[in-house]
Amino acid sequence: MITCIAVDDEPKALEVIRHHASKIERLDLRGTFTDPLAALQHLHAEPVQLLLLDIDMPEMNGMVFMKQLKDPPLVIFTTAHREYALDGYSVEAVDFLLKPFTAAQLLAAVMKAEKRSSDTAVSGGDFFFVNTGNQKRRLMYSDVQLVEAEGNYVVYKAGKERVLVRASVAETIAALPSSQFVQIHRSTIISLRHIDKVEDNHVFIGAERRSISATYRAAFYDRLRSLQLPGGH
Repeated sequence: MITCIAVDDEPKALEVIRHHASKIERLDLRGTFTDPLAALQHLHAEPVQLLLLDIDMPEMNGMVFMKQLKDPPLVIFTTAHREYALDGYSVEAVDFLLKPFTAAQLLAAVMKAEKRSSDTAVSGGDFFFVNTGNQKRRLMYSDVQLVEAEGNYVVYKAGKERVLVRASVAETIAALPSSQFVQIHRSTIISLRHIDKVEDNHVFIGAERRSISATYRAAFYDRLRSLQLPGGH
């Protein structure tokens, strides 16, 4: 299942999206927004994997909206204006849906997003491959200490090795095994096995020190408690 929000200045358009989304089991629609600023605030607090985004909005058009996101999710543009299609593809949109679109068309676009996400990492048990440039690099899950956002990319850090992959943090955390990795910040994923200590809402991995943001704090500490042996306070 892929998590998603929809942004459109027309309430009726959002009604259609909610109706279509209710028929698509693989789509988890977390919210709909007529106000782009409210949507941006939501994404900063609760990132999702996919964005259904109208291009032609009076307060902030879709292209400007995308530029406000440091770590943008996958995007499917929706609009009533065919001439905006080329703009949509210029920011590597997954798809472009011309209104009015059907539930079947939305499903096809969502499946493209799932494929794009799965292409980021291909797993093979204790190792996985990532696409970096024109190469496929093999990484061991046990070697990866943390993954961090760097513009439109993420960097896998494994000891002295840094592997740059064009993907978002949302795509990456969805692809990594949840038994081994946890997100602690909108721009940071860490490996549980590499944590040396946790102190004052910071995680220490060797010489690296990373903040646990308020958004992810409760889930992180719940996860830590599930791995803790009895004793102490």
